[in-house]
Amino acid sequence: MKQNGFIVYKLPKLSILLRILGFDVYYIPKGNYHSVIGLAKKENKILISRLKLLRKIPWILYLSSDNIDEQLKEIISKLNLLIPQDNLFTRCSACNSWLEGISEEEVKMEIPYSVRGKGYWFKKCKECGKIFWNGNHLITLKKKFDYLNITYINDNNEKNR
Repeated sequence: MKQNGFIVYKLPKLSILLRILGFDVYYIPKGNYHSVIGLAKKENKILISRLKLLRKIPWILYLSSDNIDEQLKEIISKLNLLIPQDNLFTRCSACNSWLEGISEEEVKMEIPYSVRGKGYWFKKCKECGKIFWNGNHLITLKKKFDYLNITYINDNNEKNR
């Protein structure tokens, strides 16, 4: 199975966090689990679920916890994931498409007045048009990832926290 590709079944917050970490995540909010299994096989992606009847299938990652932080820790631990630091904030948390760096000038009419002129970086989703910047939420997320002991690797494959 492709390590950086996931299908997340009925776990919306988890799919957002995995996308923020830079993983390719196809989120399925509802539907027949048979079709979800078929899609995971077809796309050669790891299926992540809390659906108990799927826990016996070896290539499906069944999460034992309801807690989002514990789920993320479980995924990273079970799959021995290292997160390339350059992958952080490269995917749209809403639609999973790639984000593109963009200047503040290009998006100034689309962002809140309160974030203008603060020296933030900006990224825009190529698909849905959502705009992201490194405000306070970025600090909160990085603290969460540090708390969870998520290990990043840099360009030289050196581990960081």
